[in-house]
Amino acid sequence: MKLHRIYTVANTTKEGSLRALAELKAWCQLQGIEVIPADRGEPSLNEVEGALVVALGGDGTVLRAASIFADSALPILGANLGSLGFLTQVGASSLTSALEGVLHDRFTIEERMRLAYTSAENRGTVLNDIVITGISRVRFCELELSWSDGEVASYPGDGLILATATGSTAYTLSAGGPVIVPPAACILASPLATHKLGLRPVIFPAEEVLHVRVRTAVSVFVDGDYLVDLSPGAEVIVKRAPFPTQLVRMKDAPSFFRVLEEKLNWGNELEREGRN
Repeated sequence: MKLHRIYTVANTTKEGSLRALAELKAWCQLQGIEVIPADRGEPSLNEVEGALVVALGGDGTVLRAASIFADSALPILGANLGSLGFLTQVGASSLTSALEGVLHDRFTIEERMRLAYTSAENRGTVLNDIVITGISRVRFCELELSWSDGEVASYPGDGLILATATGSTAYTLSAGGPVIVPPAACILASPLATHKLGLRPVIFPAEEVLHVRVRTAVSVFVDGDYLVDLSPGAEVIVKRAPFPTQLVRMKDAPSFFRVLEEKLNWGNELEREGRN
């Protein structure tokens, strides 16, 4: 890939971030590549070709980068400043080596489906999830979920999580949702602390349009950030977003299941013991 410019999104509160940024800028200067902070805004159409986003921090920083560049769908390379993450690909110390690999096409692009949400004047897209939960201290709320064939399911409990495959290893996993292997395209609906024994997580086709009708006051969170409070009678519409997030995958990066094993202790216990 011929690089002309690199947009940077960095978590400067993390130790080593400023040093990593300085090393990245020095490398780019030698290569004749322009470095642009993400706070300068999204690129214009003529700036997209030959552009890459470097997210320096952790999975949260990659989510922020994916939100900033949601409409331009620039490829994102995540470099972690801590432990191995689900979205970060390389350690900060090996970032310039990874960029050398990008220059020599030793990578692939993995498209991750995003979700688009609409509720009155609030609209946007997410990579992980949309969480609708009660406002009161006990978090209890009542929701109704409907979809294209006319079915309606009521959700009394702490709320509902609508997630992508990428988000299946985030909040919804702790709520009993399944692990969905990216880049599978679907919409996962997981109830939070439901008061109905029969309610279980449901995986909908990617092209489904879901309507959540609010029966009690709720708060809405998008990719972990507070969005808005909704009153009874409001509705949240969730569907596939028009543009995916494109993640750079280095050819020598750990597989999804290796990261799952490292982060969540998934897999064969005997095999892990044999490697120790």
